[in-house]
Amino acid sequence: MHITIFVYGSWGDMRPHVVLGQGLQAAGHSVQVVASRTYEDWVRARGLGFSPLSVDVSAFTRDNASMMDLGLLQQLKLLRETISPLFAQIGRETLEATRDSDVLMTVELGAVLFFDILRVNPLRTILINPAPLNPTREFAMALPPAPGWFPFKGRYNRFSYSVLRRVGWSSLGNSMKVMAAELGVPKSKFRECRAFLDQTPALTAVSRHVVQRPADWAEHFQVTGYLFDDDPDWMPLPGLAEFLAAGEPPVYMGFGSMPDSKPEATTRLILDAVQQAGKRAVILTGWAGLGVDDAPGHVHILNYAPHSWLFPKMATVVHHGGSGTTAAGLRAGVPAVIVPHLGDQPFWGRRIKELEVGPGPIPRKKLTAQKLAAAIRAATESSAMRDRALALSENIKQEDGLGSAMQWVQRFLA
Repeated sequence: MHITIFVYGSWGDMRPHVVLGQGLQAAGHSVQVVASRTYEDWVRARGLGFSPLSVDVSAFTRDNASMMDLGLLQQLKLLRETISPLFAQIGRETLEATRDSDVLMTVELGAVLFFDILRVNPLRTILINPAPLNPTREFAMALPPAPGWFPFKGRYNRFSYSVLRRVGWSSLGNSMKVMAAELGVPKSKFRECRAFLDQTPALTAVSRHVVQRPADWAEHFQVTGYLFDDDPDWMPLPGLAEFLAAGEPPVYMGFGSMPDSKPEATTRLILDAVQQAGKRAVILTGWAGLGVDDAPGHVHILNYAPHSWLFPKMATVVHHGGSGTTAAGLRAGVPAVIVPHLGDQPFWGRRIKELEVGPGPIPRKKLTAQKLAAAIRAATESSAMRDRALALSENIKQEDGLGSAMQWVQRFLA
């Protein structure tokens, strides 16, 4: 079959999809990736086809870092007003790229964006989700957990998924209206899209030791295990290698693909927290542009290193709670401190706490040097926490996420 994989977002979004795409192509399918042109050379080097998008949602995010300082309603308003033309263009280009395809694979929000397109070009669709996005009574996704005294937790948890889907639908509303008009079809209704998502096979690419498959999920919703992409031939620059060898394991600090409107102030906050905690640190610049020219000797500023190489050498990892970074930290067997910014990141912060492999999350808007220093001390000074992280790491390493995902995809396509 001819399979198209649509990916938007950061490298953390891209890598697991390409890992699966390579597996499917090795099994005899023809696979192309539709994504920002930024990733074209890397994807083609992996042997997959590529159809470039003329717009880059990631670049929009980086160029609008101040959006992170807004409340949820303000963020939604900004998205509806400014990003709609980008998503409409993505829809047009994806429609052209998939005219000869049999199957579309994407995350749930991608399927929502293309819902009207799929009414015109009815591809078989499989969702590859980085978090458990299918509704369940067992835990909440878009809302905080229900308080202990609350008598209807199951209903509350399922309601949280309705909120999540409604927010996604609302943020894409203008884009979908434009696409429906161009396609000559009536704009779809939320209930129609919700029914489509409930019927569409979905694979959650997460370890079952991190999130067990909910008992109330239908059979076409499965948890497969992580889809890791490693770079075993990568070698560090001398400065990083020398820093790591010069003292005790440092703390990793980085917010990955999360932009920051005040990167220098955030860097100073991190430096203050590291000083208070009495630790060495590696700070990743990332999309936030962290870093200063006068970093003290116990801090190393880093532009890039594969998580698979770097994280096992850390005492703990402090990050935004992106699904890919969370997975890499758990496999490395080190405790984590999560500073969630948006999306599914608060869920992963809570999950780290529930698994007892890290202290409680610190929401980005509530981050202070004092709170961060306390969390770093908690994560680095608890031998029990580190033992649990190591045990979880061994369980994750025993899983074959790619093999499991491949089996389910082949079953869905049979």
